[in-house]
Amino acid sequence: MHPRVAAALRVGLGGLIRTVDRAAAADGRAFDPAEIFAPHTDSRRFGWTHYGVMIPDLPAPHNFFSVMSLIGATGSVAFDDDAALVAEPRRNASVVAGTAASHPAHFGNYRIGSDFRSRPDGSLVAFGEDLLLTGTYPDRRLTGSLDGVDIDLRLHHTDKVSWFFRTPVYRHLSLLTEYSGTFTHAGEVTAASGLCAFEYGACPSPYVLRSCPLPTAVKAPLDYFVYHVVNLDDDNQVLLSQYSIDGVPLMTTALHRSRTSYGTRFADVDFSVVELRDEPEPTPYGVPMRLPASTRFVVRDRDGGCWLDLTTEMDSPFIFGLGTGFVSGFRHTATWRGEHVEGRGYVEYIDRRR
Repeated sequence: MHPRVAAALRVGLGGLIRTVDRAAAADGRAFDPAEIFAPHTDSRRFGWTHYGVMIPDLPAPHNFFSVMSLIGATGSVAFDDDAALVAEPRRNASVVAGTAASHPAHFGNYRIGSDFRSRPDGSLVAFGEDLLLTGTYPDRRLTGSLDGVDIDLRLHHTDKVSWFFRTPVYRHLSLLTEYSGTFTHAGEVTAASGLCAFEYGACPSPYVLRSCPLPTAVKAPLDYFVYHVVNLDDDNQVLLSQYSIDGVPLMTTALHRSRTSYGTRFADVDFSVVELRDEPEPTPYGVPMRLPASTRFVVRDRDGGCWLDLTTEMDSPFIFGLGTGFVSGFRHTATWRGEHVEGRGYVEYIDRRR
């Protein structure tokens, strides 16, 4: 994309977000589940839907757990893996799911209406016989067999919600969710419970009107994406992210919630890749990707003081299938509200910058 066009798009997107996005207006409020969680597989308004479950701090050998799915393709550089499609972009469902123990983990594409099944209210989302999400707010069950790891989880959504985007056409949220269940690998059963993140999003796409993949040159130039989920303790969770358009950061965000407090966002956030891994990671589509060995997020409060300074060490294998990128887990050390904390976290990472 021409630099002037990309610059105009960044300005336009930034202005649109500030004008119509009501995500911040929902901070501090309980979640209202009305008219949400539908898969929209036959919608003429929404072109893709996202369901996600992220557990950042499992015991070894699992370290983390991820379900990251897209029901319909997005029309963006970062998230469209055209080489993996098994159906037209609007009729393709993809999912990456697994733990560090299931590496390279489960990555699959399914044809909507045949091997991908769902109910209009979202009470069933089934990726063949591999992964099954059932139930409705506030209680769901997630079961699956994922490349050597069998999972059986109960999910209980709290009313603590963080909105990434909340516009008339694009809605993307994360619910603070309690989980309990088992992970079975090589005959060993690991029981686990705690806090996870449950995500849902729905958005229009060009594939509502177009049946074949867009050329890369005209896709939305979202080309860099990083996302961390961290449980700071047994009650507090923070979501850290950065999005870039044509290589230039558009948004860097920090969203906090806890068992006892509703969502809060921080406007003053810095992100950096402290160190890259020595060798790029191969991808199925043939373009190796540089991945981080260490990252850092610094979050400041309204008074300019350091609320969180978190540095990661990527110590788990990167698993392909997050669009054109990867998911993994990390160790972290941090200063949070003046106190030293450390633990585990979950990462999503895509770098398609030229």
